[in-house]
Amino acid sequence: MTRCQRLDARKVLVIGGAGYVGSALVKRLLDRKFQVTVLDAMHFGDTPLARVKGHPKLTLICEDFRNIEALTRAMAEVESVIHLGGLVGDPACAVDPQLTVDVNITATKFVGEIAKARGVRRLIFASSCSVYGACEHIVDEDSRLNPQSLYARSKVASEAVLCALNGSDFAVTRLRFATIYGISGRTRFDLVINLLCAKAVRERVITVFGADQWRPFVHVDDVARAIVIALQAPVERVAGQAFNVGSDAQNLTLGDAALLIKRQVPNAEIISDDTTVDRRNYRVRFAKIRSRLGFEPAWTPERGIAQVVALVRSNGVGDHLLPIYSNVLYLKSRGTQSFKRFKISGWEDEFMNLDQVVAAKMADQPVAA
Repeated sequence: MTRCQRLDARKVLVIGGAGYVGSALVKRLLDRKFQVTVLDAMHFGDTPLARVKGHPKLTLICEDFRNIEALTRAMAEVESVIHLGGLVGDPACAVDPQLTVDVNITATKFVGEIAKARGVRRLIFASSCSVYGACEHIVDEDSRLNPQSLYARSKVASEAVLCALNGSDFAVTRLRFATIYGISGRTRFDLVINLLCAKAVRERVITVFGADQWRPFVHVDDVARAIVIALQAPVERVAGQAFNVGSDAQNLTLGDAALLIKRQVPNAEIISDDTTVDRRNYRVRFAKIRSRLGFEPAWTPERGIAQVVALVRSNGVGDHLLPIYSNVLYLKSRGTQSFKRFKISGWEDEFMNLDQVVAAKMADQPVAA
């Protein structure tokens, strides 16, 4: 039996499927009749996947994706792997830099190498528009990468590691997500729009740090939909490619976002604090994913803000300041010792060097199917 005969195009492994994006994605995949395996340590419990619990096409493996035996077993007969696992966000990654490298880079290398060895045909990697860093002009997939944080550097390094594995029988696609907002199975309030909505409702204050700072935004459901579109696209369109995920219309300043929230929470006061300026001031162009894959977001910021505001007003989440709603607070409350340690071999340092990564520059050429 050949490799292609062994693989089932409807079988997908989602690493980190119980996370913020993963919980939205898994339901979407199941609705489209995919056979889905989720590999997740379930640090936030089973609530994120409550909507799909017991689904006949869902298999849940409750393990850290750095467990090589579990990772290898989870890849049995799957055609595609969607890698959403890792520590997410600048503050969370800064808590324990060594752990961040272990989880975000070392383990990602394992994922790519094992997937290729197991005959997986496609790997979709969740990256971030934060790889572009601070920039005064609009950036696209060909722009120079300028990561400003350990989180962003770990994404640049992971992209480089995976691009080295891309080939005619193993298509690697990197999706660089804009700043996400909205509600999913595992809701977060450490994201700027979600947090400002909660503060507007609960505290009647919208405090904006650096109101003139630009960010690209995208709803979590649209991120999930973009992943499915990339998964189902002809392989020659996505192999070896990076795609920014978002829309030009959702490049907003933080002040713009605050005004949109105030329109729906009129009794909230906007307070602008310009003493602390985030260096990630940037705008992103999204023409490539629109023209090549036909992706356009279905959600607008106004609609997403209304979704978050309604949930908070209904007390559907309880205290939005609980650690379970924040990656960094969760890490600090649980302690990083709850994560198993994996030895760092030293090769990661090479990929964490920005000049090295930019010199290699990801080789964004298509590969024949």
